[in-house]
Amino acid sequence: MRAGWYEKNGPAEEVIVVGDMPTPEAGPGEVLVRLHASGISPSDYKKRGNAKGGMEFPRIVPHSDGAGVVAALGVGVSGLTTGQRVWVFNGQWERPYGTAADYIVLPAFQVRPLPDGMSFAEGACLGIPAMTSHRAVFMDGPVRGQWVYVPGAAGRVGSYAVQWAKWGGARVIGECGSADKARIVEALGAERVILRGKDDPVASILDMTGGMGADRIIEIEFGGNMPVNERIIAEGGVIASYASAKAPKATISVSPRRARNMSMHFVHCYTMNDAAKDAAAADIAKAAAGFIHRIAGIVPLAELARAHRDAENQSGTGQMVVEIP
Repeated sequence: MRAGWYEKNGPAEEVIVVGDMPTPEAGPGEVLVRLHASGISPSDYKKRGNAKGGMEFPRIVPHSDGAGVVAALGVGVSGLTTGQRVWVFNGQWERPYGTAADYIVLPAFQVRPLPDGMSFAEGACLGIPAMTSHRAVFMDGPVRGQWVYVPGAAGRVGSYAVQWAKWGGARVIGECGSADKARIVEALGAERVILRGKDDPVASILDMTGGMGADRIIEIEFGGNMPVNERIIAEGGVIASYASAKAPKATISVSPRRARNMSMHFVHCYTMNDAAKDAAAADIAKAAAGFIHRIAGIVPLAELARAHRDAENQSGTGQMVVEIP
């Protein structure tokens, strides 16, 4: 089979190789998937470029997300059929070979039917972005009637968070960095959009919510945004954070937050429990075909190094997808 891989850490153009590897076979309880699209997440290119972190395995085929068709079923697998269109998640988590290849073998739990009407490229966005945002929005229960604030509303995870919250019956406030992105966020379903660097987020959110604040905050920059979030969190409100790259530490004023019964959660898609993954997959089956899937670009497997470079250089424009014809 064709695959892209690296055997040492470093810049994409220096370490990524595209060539031939043996095709894996499905064992008991496993599914062999012929992939047609592979999604690149920040963890993929950060892991590849992290020379200090070292190699988990002698050779790594990157990427955890993808979509394709079932090529073969291992003994004991039910609920799927050969030739069925599917999407997969956690492909390279604690495993050497991910979805940047013609084929992948995974436990049946990690292979789900692709909703009707969705392309393989869209299916390659359903793993980390859609599942992370689902968990962040719904981990404290239904959001119907609540105010949900999404600071990174135009990004990979944030764009799904806006749509999940809207689908769940919430009123959504999105934040982004430009007027062009604001129009996108409105199309995703946000009732109001705050322009970063132009609008005052505290005054805007308190005004929008009648002084009550946001019931849930789906946070891309936990540490950096805490000074704002402490001022706009509602009574009994929740902050669910999936990232904090710019400010990995946060200073929290405990007494006022305790008085408001505020809670905080941290979401890591790879290690979510199986019940949370099942819940996300079940709702994806119900709703995702009607969602807008933010794809930043589609690059062929033969140009995997360029795809990684493009993924590193784009921000807030969506998911980079690798096409595998």
